[in-house]
Amino acid sequence: SPHPDVKLPETSCWHFLFDNQTSSADDRVVFADGQSEKKLRFGELRSLTKRLAYGLVNRAKLGHDDVIMAFSPNMLLYPAFVQAAQAATVCVSLANPSYLLDELVHHIKDSRPKVLVVGKPIIEVAKKAAIECCIAESNIYMMEDDVHEQYQSIWSLAGTEELEPRRLSPHEAKQRTAFMCYSSGTTGKAKGVETTHYNLTSVITQVIAREPSLYTDKEKWLAALPLYHIYGVLCFIFLSPYCRATTYIFPRFEPELWLKSIQKYRITMAHIVPPIAVLLAKHPAVDKYDVSSLNRWACGAAPLGNDLIDVVEKRTKIPVRGGYGMTETTCVISVATLGADKPGSVGKLIPNMSAKLVDGELFIKGPNIMKGYLRNPRADKETFTDDGWMRTGDVCWFDEGGNLFIVDRVKELIKFKGFQVPPAVELEDLLLQHADVEDAAVIGVYDDEQATELPRAYIVLSAGAKGKKNVETAIAAWVSERVANHKRLRGGVGVIDAIPKSPSGKILRRLLRDEAGSKKTSVKL
Repeated sequence: SPHPDVKLPETSCWHFLFDNQTSSADDRVVFADGQSEKKLRFGELRSLTKRLAYGLVNRAKLGHDDVIMAFSPNMLLYPAFVQAAQAATVCVSLANPSYLLDELVHHIKDSRPKVLVVGKPIIEVAKKAAIECCIAESNIYMMEDDVHEQYQSIWSLAGTEELEPRRLSPHEAKQRTAFMCYSSGTTGKAKGVETTHYNLTSVITQVIAREPSLYTDKEKWLAALPLYHIYGVLCFIFLSPYCRATTYIFPRFEPELWLKSIQKYRITMAHIVPPIAVLLAKHPAVDKYDVSSLNRWACGAAPLGNDLIDVVEKRTKIPVRGGYGMTETTCVISVATLGADKPGSVGKLIPNMSAKLVDGELFIKGPNIMKGYLRNPRADKETFTDDGWMRTGDVCWFDEGGNLFIVDRVKELIKFKGFQVPPAVELEDLLLQHADVEDAAVIGVYDDEQATELPRAYIVLSAGAKGKKNVETAIAAWVSERVANHKRLRGGVGVIDAIPKSPSGKILRRLLRDEAGSKKTSVKL
């Protein structure tokens, strides 16, 4: 990193959050329900986490080596639950609330939780999965704090007694897994990523060191992105209460409600992913709301093209700043700061990180890099070199100022007759500028006759373009006028209802490849 190293704490996540706070911090509202406006103050949060931790240890009989699973949509008490598990030094496995039965069963069998904590809307799938995985009904609790006819609330375990959280030695902080998010599974089955207490406390310290003025108790954030995802875990469950910021929690992302809430609560930083950036560029509702309270759109999960950034900035008058990271790096590798980083870059490496390029692929080291994949030595071996570098799978480059630019995933580069075609940064960004295109994704399809991959686009038509004749051919020709010969959409253009994406906004290209395998689409260019 071009930035000087910072001193890193070697303690538990809970003590990092709650130690060394003045009593005046206790009155700060740190979490609020974005719809009911119920509030949770910092002092209440600390007491609640200690009381639930007591219940987890003494009533649910969870030990330090046990795992508890959260399978719930976003809700006000979700962060407090995760923090209480940290107080009890119990590992939390975070599951995607949109999982279907087979996906949830895989997650349970892989992470082996003793207790499930479930959101009411998805209790039926959790019940079926628990039966299949031999989890007793008595070990299923509700995330909500109200009464359920069949299951206790997890908060019923919180009495008046408080657990005094155990302090971890520096060695324990580095070895003990605090929580597990699951990697997106775009390459094979989803894998449990073991994030230690030290990983989490390090990354918060590293991120704040980049731009301390952004992380104060004057901040107001919106948590509409999923809390089970590493982006949500870092920003909303740990970073915001650490700064004493106020976070308004919503069960899901709904465009109009989200925009209205930015205006209503005078939000200071909006955390977005690429599909939301596309919405900001194209959705008619954006112009109806005042977003001038924002200091930035903070975009994570996947890189944005320069043209899309320009459209969003011009339309909203708010700067877009990207960051770059992975579940395996506790969310962050680099962060762009206002006025200091080049447009199109994802910023500079955060402090205490090292990087090198091997055949264009970024390899990294740092205190925020995971302990490893859960019980998966084969995946560890594929990911880490013998001397400890982690392969990111991303093709990148640095400029002379240390700004990092992402080209594409190693596995997603299209190879056309020896030329490399990065689909995301250029072709998809270009397609999104076309008036007839609402959303777009590009993949490589193999052509046996030419013995090469061909770039193929899949597009979602805008409302005004539906029913137009020969729209696919017209769009392919429009792209041809704007790109080098080897980047033309020789694999054709297909129209689909929606681009398949993960909850964090990453395009699921393997599903498009399946689609491509079942249909032939080609254009002579």
